[in-house]
Amino acid sequence: MTNDESMTKPECRTMNSSEAVEVLNRLLHVLCRSLPMYLRDARPWTGPGQPRAQQAIDNLVRDQHMYAQRVAEAIAELEGGPDPGRFPIEFTAVHDLAIDFLLQKVIEQERRDLAAIERCAADLGSTPSLRSLAEEILGNARGHLEILEKEG
Repeated sequence: MTNDESMTKPECRTMNSSEAVEVLNRLLHVLCRSLPMYLRDARPWTGPGQPRAQQAIDNLVRDQHMYAQRVAEAIAELEGGPDPGRFPIEFTAVHDLAIDFLLQKVIEQERRDLAAIERCAADLGSTPSLRSLAEEILGNARGHLEILEKEG
């Protein structure tokens, strides 16, 4: 290979376990510290005709919890420590708000979370099994966003 050829080919290297753990912890944070996860304990007010919106959020939370467990297990397999982080302080301002208002906030947050999950999947590109997990989470999140947008 000439010097010119080596300069045009992208570098392909394998991610080490500490790098993978760092990316997986970012993904874990997105899953564990989302607005829907926060609302699991700080239940919004739901009026007549709005239980479907709450059910959509509850289904999202169930899936995020399941995927968070899988990501934490992957971190442990790499001999890392799962670190979900903390909820953003601004979430404390949503107590006692109605579900119809919060649904729009959840949709906005889910769009940002999708971008974060996409970055994690891309960062895990050199580790096929971990990238596959991140892409599965991404597909699931897209499906939930679509459902939330229909309710909103």
